Amino acid sequence: MSLSPSELVFDHYDPADEARRESLMALGNGMLLVRASAPWASVEGTHYSGTYRAGCYDPLDQEVNGERLDCEVLVNLPNWLPLTFRIEGEAAWFSLDDAEILEYRHRLNMIAGIVTRDIDLRDRCGRRMRLIEHRLVSMARPELAALSLEVRPEGWSGRVEIRSAIDGGVVNAKVARFRPLDGRHLDILSTEAGADGLLLRARSRRSGTGIAVATRTRLAGGTVVARWTAEDCTVVEEHLLCEVGPETGLVVEKLAAIIIGTDMAAMDAASAAREAIRAAPDFPALREAHAKAWCRLQDGVILAAERPDLDRALRLGAFHLLQTVSPQAMPLGAGVPARGWQEAYHGQIFWDEIFVLPFLGLRFPDLARSLLLYRCRRLDTARAAARQHGLRGAMFPWRSATTGREETPKLQLNPLSGRWMPDHTRLQRHIGAAIAYNIWHYVLATGDEAFLAEHGAAVIIEVARFWASLARFDPLSGRWRIRGVVGPDEYHGAYPGAASPGIDDNAYTNVMAAWTLFRAQDVLDRLPAAQREIIRDDLGLGTEEPALWDRVARGLRLAFHENGVLAQFDGFDRLEPLDLQAMAEAHPGQRVDWVLEARSETADAYQAVKQADVVMLLHLLPGRELEEVLGRMGYHLGADQLRHTAAWYLARTTHDSSLSRIIWAGALARLDPDASWCLFQEAMHPERDPSNASAAADGVHLGAMGGIYDVLQRHYLGFRVREDAIMLDPAPPAALGHVRLDLHCRFGAFRLAWSGSILTLRSNAENRGAVTVIHPGGTVLLSAGEEISVIPG
Repeated sequence: MSLSPSELVFDHYDPADEARRESLMALGNGMLLVRASAPWASVEGTHYSGTYRAGCYDPLDQEVNGERLDCEVLVNLPNWLPLTFRIEGEAAWFSLDDAEILEYRHRLNMIAGIVTRDIDLRDRCGRRMRLIEHRLVSMARPELAALSLEVRPEGWSGRVEIRSAIDGGVVNAKVARFRPLDGRHLDILSTEAGADGLLLRARSRRSGTGIAVATRTRLAGGTVVARWTAEDCTVVEEHLLCEVGPETGLVVEKLAAIIIGTDMAAMDAASAAREAIRAAPDFPALREAHAKAWCRLQDGVILAAERPDLDRALRLGAFHLLQTVSPQAMPLGAGVPARGWQEAYHGQIFWDEIFVLPFLGLRFPDLARSLLLYRCRRLDTARAAARQHGLRGAMFPWRSATTGREETPKLQLNPLSGRWMPDHTRLQRHIGAAIAYNIWHYVLATGDEAFLAEHGAAVIIEVARFWASLARFDPLSGRWRIRGVVGPDEYHGAYPGAASPGIDDNAYTNVMAAWTLFRAQDVLDRLPAAQREIIRDDLGLGTEEPALWDRVARGLRLAFHENGVLAQFDGFDRLEPLDLQAMAEAHPGQRVDWVLEARSETADAYQAVKQADVVMLLHLLPGRELEEVLGRMGYHLGADQLRHTAAWYLARTTHDSSLSRIIWAGALARLDPDASWCLFQEAMHPERDPSNASAAADGVHLGAMGGIYDVLQRHYLGFRVREDAIMLDPAPPAALGHVRLDLHCRFGAFRLAWSGSILTLRSNAENRGAVTVIHPGGTVLLSAGEEISVIPG
């Protein structure tokens, strides 16, 4: 693999790595996503041809080990990609695995949003030819995807037959751990073929969503005769015996329109798909419009980094984020899935917007707003969930999909043992604090006070109510306790031998609960008087509730080890130590919880942490923010104690999540700059996804990609937006190199640049006025068109 600033390139063919490459080079436009499987590839083994539509889920309802698994899964749609050829007289259709590859180049152009496959090969009969495939998923016409395949004979002539198809026999089978589950989510209703192209109508098996895929296959260089065949699940057209030679290569264009029932109002999916194909231009025109739309979108991402690896990581991250959360996706209100619109985690929504929003909020506020609306529009479902548990307020689910109900499966398969393990991660109640955090920081960054009044305030207040309801006063400690939850770590879902799941007084959960309770009062104070009274009336908010919030927030309990380390949860220090290095050497690339369960043990019993948990607080609340929150809670942890705490947990963290290293990099930016930079360098290559050999093949981790921007902006360059000022508190690693970012916030447009020794902030000349900037050297007023320089303290 090689990387240029705007390209991801693989210069050799590796069947064992194709699944990962198909994921990394998947193309999307916010509405559709298509994996980069070759059009001539079969789906068995090496390749996986997945096409997905944002938010198109189907329920899975299956009994496993006596437990009912009931959750929504993202549907693998009918495969529009099949396009291949054979030379006259050959029985078999072309397969790259049967050819001698002389040169190979598979390239993702991140500027234009185009994937190209360029292959020089010799087939089984000794004929040399060059194949060039270009592919796009249109950012200009979001219902369209297209490819162009060119066949160039070298030193021979003959006749070639082309075969194009739509395959409706697909299933959800990409993720190995999910294969024991029923992957059939499509019922094929009808297939049609004719001079206008192919059409396949389907319906999602349980949700009943109508799906239509129409294709149009054209050959350049003259008219050919075609024949059509239709089977139960597949519809095929074959273009017969096209003359080719060294001077007369063959170019085939295939366009697909992919429509689901909720995309139209007046016409059904099949009619809409046919009309989209009829109205579609040829491939060159579609490509031109697509490239222009991509370029306009990427005008919002202006950056430069001296280090090539950082520059590449930033551009690759922006590409994948924007092809998942694009303007085309805004009307869908579908949220941001953890690993994109692919089958990893069933395409469900976790908390990853907390890592994605720092990138979007300072460049694409409308996209950030649309992600927050996904949560706000599911507030009533979260309220109902709280009531079902005998609680007040809103209890948001750890994993969600269409409705906002809890979608976390109760079991997960351990591929090492073949046994189903209980999954208690639905007890990650801290998701509510993450949503409140996202709303608050979006409003600070953008100044979108209307969003706060119309949507955000109610969510933050209802989440605060939930925390106040969940906490219970403990007379023995004189503090409030939150019991029976799971923290971000996820390896500790219960105490060893306990009859019920959950752990008590998780530090991250309790501190973020306190943070939310403090913010709820700030939200009320921030609203205009008239709007405040409307909110109070709508929510039935009495005058006594804010006082309760403050009392609970100040009294939430944190546990500590005897050595002063802030406990991840009450009792963590009493768990057994585990030699992580020996474990990694004995079981390279395997998750610790799977290894332990395979030998009839449990990670619950050991001091092994999957990913950042306690130190997530240092990542989200940098500088003095964490100390201020802890101080209001009655705890005083200085830098030395925090540094000691971080070092203690770093030695016990497996980084079995690709989020872990980037969170740790942010957390250690000021406490241990060398360790921070080391972890950041590893996290700069999310395309390699060191956490799991197969994880990247199932979908790129968007949170990890967004996290690179978050650490760079908020920690290394120290840029943060407050209500009344911009804060600059840089902590750049010595090896960071020159970096420049263009950002836009409530105070206007700014250029942030690190020279290697000095951080400068330039205010755009068109900004409306001066802004207060707080930095280690003092406070200054920055006027439009001027800049200030800061030397890190």
